[in-house]
Amino acid sequence: MKKLFIHKPLFRLLSPAFSGAVIYLLILLVNNNVPQLQEQFLGEELYVCIGLSYIVQEFSRLLLIFFKKMPKLEIIVLNIGVQILISLFLCITIVSISITLYYKKILGFSPNTEELWLFNSVFCVITLIYILLFISHQYLYKINTEKLYKEQKIKQTVEDDFIDFKQGINPKLLFESLEVLLILIEQEKDKTDDFIDYLATIYRYILSSNKKQLVALEEEINIANELIYLFNYLPYRNIVLINSLKSTFLTVPKSLLFIIEQIVRTTITSSAIVLDIVLQEDEGYYIIEYHPNDKITTQFKPEILSEIERVFSIYTIKKIQVEETNMMRRILVPKLTIQKA
Repeated sequence: MKKLFIHKPLFRLLSPAFSGAVIYLLILLVNNNVPQLQEQFLGEELYVCIGLSYIVQEFSRLLLIFFKKMPKLEIIVLNIGVQILISLFLCITIVSISITLYYKKILGFSPNTEELWLFNSVFCVITLIYILLFISHQYLYKINTEKLYKEQKIKQTVEDDFIDFKQGINPKLLFESLEVLLILIEQEKDKTDDFIDYLATIYRYILSSNKKQLVALEEEINIANELIYLFNYLPYRNIVLINSLKSTFLTVPKSLLFIIEQIVRTTITSSAIVLDIVLQEDEGYYIIEYHPNDKITTQFKPEILSEIERVFSIYTIKKIQVEETNMMRRILVPKLTIQKA
């Protein structure tokens, strides 16, 4: 769609031959009757019309490229009118010079005004068709581009809504929690109330945070503790969150929860081995540190954090980093602050 067909080699090769033959046919029909047309069709003038058609069409194509690169006027109609007038004027000049040279050099006499008018009229129509094709193509391309852009925005919105819905519902955590709840109801009824409170607190925060752009990290840590309590109810989980942060700053909602969940789901855990997740801070970053013991089937990869990194890129140029040092894995997340104007 972006490249107009008049610029394609096959069209540039065949179109002038066809249009030149049609122009020659029209000229013969104007100047002669049908018997003379049958006798004179394959004459020298046919090749002159085809050659002149090549020149006019190639010149018109170059003019279209030239006008496309030129600065546009504010009034669209005036811009189109100037383009048409200049193109027709130059076309008349080329056709008049070419026909005059042919008549004088080959036929030995000068063309009259009627013949020049006839040739110029026909070739001006060819030039005008080229211009109209170009203008219609440009506006059609513009309209289709705008439609595609709107469709892309709608698609992106749907995808973002689906991601938010998926993160908000978190079906894996929900189903695991319901399974544990069923077991607690049958075996340890005294723990069900606490378990339901943890689950309700987490999902209340997840659903309410969809309307927030940023939250205080302290709020996120409080919910992260609830998530840790909830995970510790699940089989073979013994997780401890150690908070060593001292300063206050903002973060993207659910980002810490998401990272902790990915750590838990990609680490081999045991009720006898404690998984310590330590929160520390550095200049410009807060750090989530733990001893990696990745599962064979599900390993922690930086690509897991791509969606969170995309959201963080709205607020800061700093990137989320993953470092492996001294048998420890460190996830560096940018600190966010609101700058006063």
